[in-house]
Parts: sequence; C-alpha cells; structure tokens
Amino acid sequence: MSSHSIEEICSHIGSELPSERNVIIKNITSLKNADSESISFVTKSSFKDDLKASQARFLIVRKEDLYLCEGRGIIHANPYLAYAKLTQLFNPRTPLKPSIDPTAIIEQDVTIGKTAFIGPFNCIGKLSVIEEGVIVMSHVSIGSNVRIGANTRVHPNVTIGNDVVIGGNCEVFSSASIGTDGFGYAESSEGEWKKIIQTGSVVIGDNVDIGSNTVIDRGAINNTIIESGTKIDNQVQIGHNCHIGENTVIAGCVGIAGSAVLGSGCRVGGAAMILGHLHIADKTTISPGTMITKSIKKSGEKFTSILPFLEHSDWLRFASKLKQFGKKHD
Repeated sequence: MSSHSIEEICSHIGSELPSERNVIIKNITSLKNADSESISFVTKSSFKDDLKASQARFLIVRKEDLYLCEGRGIIHANPYLAYAKLTQLFNPRTPLKPSIDPTAIIEQDVTIGKTAFIGPFNCIGKLSVIEEGVIVMSHVSIGSNVRIGANTRVHPNVTIGNDVVIGGNCEVFSSASIGTDGFGYAESSEGEWKKIIQTGSVVIGDNVDIGSNTVIDRGAINNTIIESGTKIDNQVQIGHNCHIGENTVIAGCVGIAGSAVLGSGCRVGGAAMILGHLHIADKTTISPGTMITKSIKKSGEKFTSILPFLEHSDWLRFASKLKQFGKKHD
C-alpha cells in the first residue's frame, strides 16, 4: 500500500484541507485498527463510540459528525464514496508491459492494440478486435468477431463467445462465461426437448464489472444487453435476451430468467430471483432472497418477500389468505 500526503488525499476525494497539512498517511483502515499513520471513515453516527476511541490521525465524516472528531475530521458528504476512492489511490495496480505471450493462439485477421497485454495460453478467434490497454490474463477463450474495448481487464479462465461486444474500462473476473447458449428448448409431441439455436449475442457497455463464475447467456434472437456502469457480483445467472439498465447493482447468486428487463439504477440483493419476461422499473430495490413474479411499474420502490417452503397448493392458499389480510389492513 502506497503513502500519500493529506493534501493529496483531500484533493483526490474533493474535501477541504484540515489545519494540519504536512502529514503523510500510510494506510486507510477501519476505526478499530487505525493508528497514528492511518486515515479512516465513518458512515453512520451509530459508530460514534468507535470513532471516539479510534487512533486514526484523520477521520472522514459527514458535517453533522464533525464534532466527534476532536480536530481530526475531514468533511465529505459521502464518506463511504470517499473511502472507495481512497482504496484506489492507496492500491494502484502494477502496470503490465504491453506484449503477446508466445503461447497465445491468435487466429486470422485479429486486431490487437499496441498497448494491450495478452497473457499465456489464451485463444483469440478470427476477426476479433482487442483495443488499446486491454489486459487478458491467462487461459482465456475469446471467440470469433469479438470486440473488447480499451482498458478492459479480463481475468484468468474467462470464456467469451462469438460476436460478443464488451465496452471500455470493464473488468471480467475469473471463470465468468459471457455469450454461452441461452436455455432454449421446445417440447415435441413425444415429450422430447428440441434445442433452439441461439443466434443473438451479448453486448456490454462501458465500466461494467462481472464477477467470478457469473454466466451471461447470449440472446435467442435479439442480443442480451448489459448497459454501462452496471456491477454484477459472483455466481449470477442472466438469461438470454435480458436487458439490464445502466448503473444497476446485482449481488451474488441472483438468477434473472430470460427476456427480463431491469431499469437503470436498480439494486438486486443476493439470491433474489426474477422471473422471465418481466419489466422492473428504474431504481427498484429487491431485497435478498426475494422472488419477483410480476412486473414492477413504479420506480424507486423496495420489495421484500421471504416465505417458508410449502407444498404448492398449500402455498397458494397461504398467499391468498395473506393477500386478503393485507387488504383488510390497508
């Protein structure tokens, strides 16, 4: 972890300088683990006891909590956002020398930017474009006619299917799979399942993060779309033809069935489920473990539903009674 002057820190997070200006901070840490060379932050007034006991040299706080800091406070409207910015300042990435490892398999008519890094044992299909500053670590499979935007980082063991488009400044973590076949089958009169060839692809915007072991299916006909600024956690399943709006956050183990549409700025808690072909309004919050079974039309609302496991007919009766109870108490 690097060291920085308090002047540099305040400039980086957009805060005014404290009276003590000639101070070097060596790390950012929690209130309890901070020492006289540390900076820490407070998100809620409920942490005031920890704040008072903290040994941190400086504390990033909201204006209303400044009185608790005994002259060590740095005011910021969003201390957690300031903390996020400082993690990047204190932990800069080691740059990789542009190169193409000799073990990489590069097919015909592939374009690779001069400042890109292609690590060992990668395979890049024909007609693909790898733009400037892209980092492809190792054991990555990239299909044909793929485009990866500038400064995107692809971690080991990622699979990217044919015709996928990934924007700039994205990060795809280990073992994610983008552009694999969607789950499409038609049942015959004999009860057999006939595969529907998935002819769409996946289009991902800029500044998108995709967690480890997450799967984003290619579209059946139209493309699956992930708009810019969206952050997707580990082990998430996004079905074919889904459309995820910009700056949406999706936590681990969420399942989104095919053709669901999520608006911009949504927040989806861990292990939540969204059924197919539903439309979720902008800025909707879905609590962890919640199953969404119908479209949400009004933006900015929060939904929570965690019910016990029941035999289906019992669950239907329970749900009906619960709905009647709700109407009586509206």
